[in-house]
This record gives sequence, C-alpha cells and structure tokens, in this order.
Amino acid sequence: MSEDLKNKINPFIPNPKAFWCYKCKAHHCYNYSSSTHNLGGTRSTTETYSCTVCKASMFCPAQTLPWMRGLNWSGFILLIIGLMRVLRDFEDEIAVAFLGFAIFFLFFGGMMFYYLRKWISWSSTQKKKSAEELEEEAMTHGSLFFE
Repeated sequence: MSEDLKNKINPFIPNPKAFWCYKCKAHHCYNYSSSTHNLGGTRSTTETYSCTVCKASMFCPAQTLPWMRGLNWSGFILLIIGLMRVLRDFEDEIAVAFLGFAIFFLFFGGMMFYYLRKWISWSSTQKKKSAEELEEEAMTHGSLFFE
C-alpha cells in the first residue's frame, strides 16, 4: 500500500480538511443529517455530522477556523464599542444592544475556540509521532481503514 493511501485512510493522521471527532480524537466516518426549519417565513437548514463510532458531533477544523475568528473579532469590537458607550453614558440603551451582541458572538466564538484548541493540541501531538507509531495506533484501535 502506498504511503499516500495510508495517510488518507489512517484516521489518526491530522487533516484539517477532514471532519474530526473530539471524543475519539480521530478522523472517523460520520453520519450526515440535515433539517429545514421555517420560522416566520424564513427558511434555515441545520446540518449535523455525527461520529459513526461514538455518535458525538464532529467538525471540520478548516471550515471552523474562519468562523471562529470572525465571531471572536466581531464580539471583541462590539464589546469595546459597548463599553465605551457605557462609560460615556451609563443609561445608553444602544450600549446594551452592543454588549448583548458581543456576548452572543463571543459565546459561540469561544465554543469554537475551545474545540479548535483540542484539535490543535491533538494535531501537534500526532505530528510528532513517526509513521510506524501512527499505524500502530490505528491498528490498536482497529481503524486503519474507515469502517
């Protein structure tokens, strides 16, 4: 088997473009589901990726990173604006809106940051391992090949 094929098949080799399970700490296959909701004439679709091994939700680090950055920077900017408005006029109602949106953005950005930190930590640990160690890890977990 070629080395390139092993890298594509071994779920313990970090790949930021592949979905990753934070519980299994591996790139396993996933179940995909989507649902469409109508709220007041607005349609929204929710997509879910769940690990076939442990059923936990999975995410793609390469897709999550730009969203995390955008939410956290937006939240930080809104927080600064809101705090400046509050310091200028304590009863400023618009400041409350700025602070509310800041908390909302920072909450979701913080969740993404939490899970991406897990990915980065796992990824850096895995990159320090030799090819033999990675193959042995996959064999130990019985998942050298995607199930």
